[in-house]
Amino acid sequence: MKRNNVFLFLALACFVGIILIFIFDGYIGVYDSLVMDNGQYKQTVAADQWAQQAKYGGIVSVGVDQNSQVDFTYTIENHRFSAYTGSLDVSLWYNKVKKADLLSKQLSIPAFDKEELNWAINPMQVVSANFTTGQNYIYNIKIRRGNIERDINVNIYFSSNGIKIIPPPVSQ
Repeated sequence: MKRNNVFLFLALACFVGIILIFIFDGYIGVYDSLVMDNGQYKQTVAADQWAQQAKYGGIVSVGVDQNSQVDFTYTIENHRFSAYTGSLDVSLWYNKVKKADLLSKQLSIPAFDKEELNWAINPMQVVSANFTTGQNYIYNIKIRRGNIERDINVNIYFSSNGIKIIPPPVSQ
């Protein structure tokens, strides 16, 4: 009777061990997410969406009207038993030409902690003064954290707000 219980407890311990391995394997690591708020709605890009983007292609994008701005909140979560150190560089690109550095920081995140970084893009400060009315501009934000690079497209569109529309003359 005792011998049967020993094998039962051994099998149960192995089963619990396998479950714990799967839990830790899915949890341990450094994860990043991004929240983009253009004033109309908030869009969240979670850590698993970055992996799908790398696997299947495509770029995360957000649209913004010329008269508003888009706010970004980039969160780095350290789910490891040791501190995470590295550098973070965020830059703005247009037609494969770097236009501006938005953020540059050395990171030091303690074990099982997180850090949030914020920046904003105002279209009127980004697009040149001689823009073509009615044309959309697509800028690219590159987030480099160590050897990881994330891309976000910012679609700046120019609405008809502020453009005076003259009605056609009334014939008599």
